[in-house]
Amino acid sequence: MPILYGGSVTSANIGEFLAEYSIDGGLVGGASLKPDEMAGMVARAAVTARARASAEGKPA
Repeated sequence: MPILYGGSVTSANIGEFLAEYSIDGGLVGGASLKPDEMAGMVARAAVTARARASAEGKPA
């Protein structure tokens, strides 16, 4: 079952949440209205996704 974190997700803290293997994503609220914040979150999520894929031996 996928788990989404739905608290105060920002570009500064999303990496910590996504580093937890039990959390599969974040439910972004007000930060989605700030282009720089949203771009930072997407970039960090991409880094985390590549790291997870590599750790699992899957292509990134």
